[in-house]
Amino acid sequence: MTTKAAMDVPSGFFGQPDSIGRLAGLLGASCLTAMAATAITPSMPAMSIAFGEIPNARLLSQFALTLPALVIALTAAPVGALVDSLGARKVLIGSALLFALAGSVGLYAWSLPVLLISRAILGLAIAGFSTGTLTLIGSLYAGDQRHRVVGLQGAASSFGGMIFLLLGGLLAAISWRLPFATYLLALLLLPLFFIFLPKVRRQRDARTGGTDTFPVAWPQVVLAYVSAFVGMILFYVIPVHLPFHLAANGVADPTLAGYALSLCTFAGGTAAAFYSRVRRVMRPVSILALAFVLIAVGQFLAVGGQYSMVLAGMAIAGCSTGLLLPTVNGLVLASTPGSKHGRFTGGVATALFLGQFVAPLSAGLADFLAGTTLLGTAAVAAFVALCLLLGRLLSRQG
Repeated sequence: MTTKAAMDVPSGFFGQPDSIGRLAGLLGASCLTAMAATAITPSMPAMSIAFGEIPNARLLSQFALTLPALVIALTAAPVGALVDSLGARKVLIGSALLFALAGSVGLYAWSLPVLLISRAILGLAIAGFSTGTLTLIGSLYAGDQRHRVVGLQGAASSFGGMIFLLLGGLLAAISWRLPFATYLLALLLLPLFFIFLPKVRRQRDARTGGTDTFPVAWPQVVLAYVSAFVGMILFYVIPVHLPFHLAANGVADPTLAGYALSLCTFAGGTAAAFYSRVRRVMRPVSILALAFVLIAVGQFLAVGGQYSMVLAGMAIAGCSTGLLLPTVNGLVLASTPGSKHGRFTGGVATALFLGQFVAPLSAGLADFLAGTTLLGTAAVAAFVALCLLLGRLLSRQG
């Protein structure tokens, strides 16, 4: 039996207090998901010094940054199945508690192994945030409203990552442990989750008017997963390689690299905020092709190394994620029944974070293909965009 709140897809959700609270909770969780890694990035050098007595302390400190992504990739699918079984509300409440407790361990961690264990647990909490929020978006919103919300979700992730990176830098200047306090902000989401999120285990599926037994559209799901995985590999080569690329071209000031990366993130958030308008005039496959074109053009512009061209390239490449992520999320929600949204959104999280984890390893392949990492990834992105456009053309002719 479902409640009215769970059965009625909200209309005019920006004007209703309960809908505003629900949306604030979902976007807040998305924001915290993005900040999980960026908040402690400025603490890495001091952290490696603090635990300097441990062999390979620098390498292990860097692993603390990437470990949550690996755990998310491994656990998102089973966590998504848990969302389908228990309901997204319970999983989100548990994830908020786990996020705050595990994320803040760095405030007092007495050893690096303890800190690494807490980072692994944090990855589990992020998997709950990722699958729970997207599952509820699929249950509570339909049509253009869903497109608006997945766009806002992408914007929250981009702007959240940028804001918490800056905040982490300010706090790290005082103490390398202080950025870990930002994870306690997850506790502020608990009232929103308790008050505004629906309590039912399974909501009405907005696509079918109450039935959620339609078959899974596997071609669209596979397209979304592959696009997410490949897109993240190609895009995350930028933060991994750009500082070295700038230094090799005479731009050695790390602050300038930070400005370029911040512009990239800001452009992504802006594009995501306007996603629903793009979706009204373009189909998902066309938007995915456009996203890969933007990655290719952006990285190609940055190849020369002139700082003005790098900034232009980063702005263009940043827009790609603002289009890619909402499209992937919306495609999976529209192609799967509501009763299975959790496990399939878990697949999205697996593809995204596995791509992020693999991205640093792809730099060698890109160098082999085109001599430079940015040019190599630009070529691959252009090839993917061409394949998507050809596939779209053939499907229209068929």
